[in-house]
Amino acid sequence: MSRARKRVKRGRQIHAALDRAHAGAGILDVVAGTDRVVIFSDHHKGARDGADDFQRCERAYNAALAYYNQLGYHLIELGDVEDLWENAFDEVAPSYPETLALAAAFHADHRYIRFWGNHDLAWKDTSLFQERMAAYGYGDVEPIEALRLAIHTADGEREGELFLVHGHQGTADSDRHARRSRFLVRHVRRPLQRLINLPMNTPSMDWALRGEHAEHMAAWATARRRVLIAGHTHLPVFFEATKQPAVTPEQIAESAPDSDAPDAEALKLARTEWAKAEAVRLMRQRPLSLATPCYFNSGCCAFGDGDITGIEISDGEIRLLRWPCSPETEPQVLGTPLKLADVFRLTAA
Repeated sequence: MSRARKRVKRGRQIHAALDRAHAGAGILDVVAGTDRVVIFSDHHKGARDGADDFQRCERAYNAALAYYNQLGYHLIELGDVEDLWENAFDEVAPSYPETLALAAAFHADHRYIRFWGNHDLAWKDTSLFQERMAAYGYGDVEPIEALRLAIHTADGEREGELFLVHGHQGTADSDRHARRSRFLVRHVRRPLQRLINLPMNTPSMDWALRGEHAEHMAAWATARRRVLIAGHTHLPVFFEATKQPAVTPEQIAESAPDSDAPDAEALKLARTEWAKAEAVRLMRQRPLSLATPCYFNSGCCAFGDGDITGIEISDGEIRLLRWPCSPETEPQVLGTPLKLADVFRLTAA
């Protein structure tokens, strides 16, 4: 089979799986301007060893949970929260009691929703999840595969709908052949990562649509005129929000050396070369263009630099947020927030 035909086949499989998930999804009513929702995904909490991608992000995520709980947000953890491909549950939960307690506080106030993804597929068994997580405050939580957020105005008028899913549905390695992938991750990738003690997730450098999987997801949403929010890829996606170089080589070249220090000119040359390489890097990433704001991705809480990204829905807007790993951490908006009314209008057109 040719590469093009394989690509088409993969797309059909993903689309069919998303159709199935949508058909089985429950509906949650949300009032725009009143209800607040924050979505995080792909934490991959591990055993605090060299293969644990979450431990670098623990500080930023705990800070974010405290912030959003204080402000009355609903918390949606969109899957792959515990990495049960790499670890046994008894390795993970005792490693992060504070993080579990911070998220459980949302549930205690009826503001918590948990999804299962491919790395925590075991939570598809609700009884197993409740049995193992009861001691941490999640005894009556029912993890779900998909959800439809129905957005209403304050007057009760229905504006539109956001469809939430982890995003692995229909893929070969993460869905249809998940058992084989789990074996390879636990017995090959984890030992290797523990040995080298290096993160597998590079920092998020921009938030444009990239890769075949994201293209299939966006194509599904476009064809069905729906707004899809997913995780899984660890790559945040937001409509018309591509990171631009912080400074261009021309701007550096036009600037005078910072001082009369002997190395001033050398530093100027160094910064010029950095800016050149940054421009090339961004150009070669070749983002795909979204015709409409039909697909968003929350990114992940497992970036190698300790930062996390997520999606906020509040005040009638949708925003992509970054929480940096810093003692002065606070939510930073990436790109330009979109009015939900505009998102629904453009997607339905």
